Amino acid sequence: MAQKTTFKNPGVESDTIETLSKKLLKTTAKLSAANKELSKTNNELAESERKRKEMLANISHDLRAPITAIRSALDLLSTLENPTAEDIKSTIGLMDRRVSTLESLIQDMYFLFCVEDETRPLDLEDVDLAPFLESYFYDAVIDSRYDSHDMQLDIPMDLSCHVNIDVQKTIRVLDNLFTNAAKYSGDGTSITLSCRTSGKNATITVSDNGRGIPAESLAHIFDRTYTVSSSRSPGSPTGSGLGLAIVKAVVEKEGGTVTCESEVGKGCAFVVTVPCK
Repeated sequence: MAQKTTFKNPGVESDTIETLSKKLLKTTAKLSAANKELSKTNNELAESERKRKEMLANISHDLRAPITAIRSALDLLSTLENPTAEDIKSTIGLMDRRVSTLESLIQDMYFLFCVEDETRPLDLEDVDLAPFLESYFYDAVIDSRYDSHDMQLDIPMDLSCHVNIDVQKTIRVLDNLFTNAAKYSGDGTSITLSCRTSGKNATITVSDNGRGIPAESLAHIFDRTYTVSSSRSPGSPTGSGLGLAIVKAVVEKEGGTVTCESEVGKGCAFVVTVPCK
């Protein structure tokens, strides 16, 4: 009779099972976190693509509008059998204004794309902030664009702060904030440039006492696809929405932040925070 052979189950130690379980839980947690991060990235990419398409649609409209106006003026002029000097002058004036609109939009587009291009570094330099802001302000005071506004400067005599900025692009930031304030504030309203230091940062504020922006719109005003006029009032001037997007892009590339505080009927304050050296 053949002898029956038996095999012993080597078994698995309980501490080994516990170790494997912990590793499995850690791996599962890592996979879950990775999936959440991937989902977040996909959502951000989708939102970025949506904004890109919306911006292109807005820009396409803004480019097409002045071209259509120029074409209409030329068509009207061509229908006149004996156009007068006044007819020609009026048409040329309209065309000149529309071409200026196109130039401004194209320049804004190019400027923004250059700032956002990671292969193009800023031309950073050490700047004494107070004299820089004072120089800009006094240039603005004699600028005809601000003739109907009360210009105010509020910088402490003892303010001492050096910053690392791209001078020309920071001037563009201030230009955009000042023209934005003038554009949406009535004659006789004030535009104030102020600066303070707190800890290792300096805050530069451009404020006005104009119409203000509704609270629900504040989160969107720096978007490239957002037109500021839509948040002010139906009769506000229109624009491509690139001006404040340029402000945000430059300030953030310089290592700072920009925010907006506003109350409808009382005005706006754009606050730029930059690190002091």
